[in-house]
Amino acid sequence: MQIRTIPMEQWCALARENVAPPVTICLEGESMRPLIRKGRDPVTIVPVRGEMKKGDVVLFTLGDGRYVVHRVWRLREGLVRTLGDNCVNPEPWFPRTQVLGQVVRFSRNGHVFRLDTPAARAFGRVWMALFPIRRGYKRARALAGRMYRRVFPRKDGA
Repeated sequence: MQIRTIPMEQWCALARENVAPPVTICLEGESMRPLIRKGRDPVTIVPVRGEMKKGDVVLFTLGDGRYVVHRVWRLREGLVRTLGDNCVNPEPWFPRTQVLGQVVRFSRNGHVFRLDTPAARAFGRVWMALFPIRRGYKRARALAGRMYRRVFPRKDGA
């Protein structure tokens, strides 16, 4: 296998023309945990072909030069709304034209996991359905942490 490097901006320009090759990268953020771990689980992205479905993991641009990988949470005519698996707030609605690629697989510990199968999409839909429970848990955990720090402040003054 031959490995080539290509700047993300160039790949996205090719993806808009639907001629970009598959690209494998490691993500820099924590928004897709526990599915994809920061800097450790390489993902393979291909240009979006066909219809996006709820639960798909996609690459999109925010328009300010940043690129984000999140799961499709809601779809309506010409618009998409995404949510990272580790996020409590979804992205605002944005045009589907900002979606440039779809994550089709990721690797962990030498194993490859496909994300473009019906079973993976079903898992994504179930994960999205659990969003209210996950959101409540994360908020309760954050509140408990703040209360704990007030009752037991750090002694080093930090």
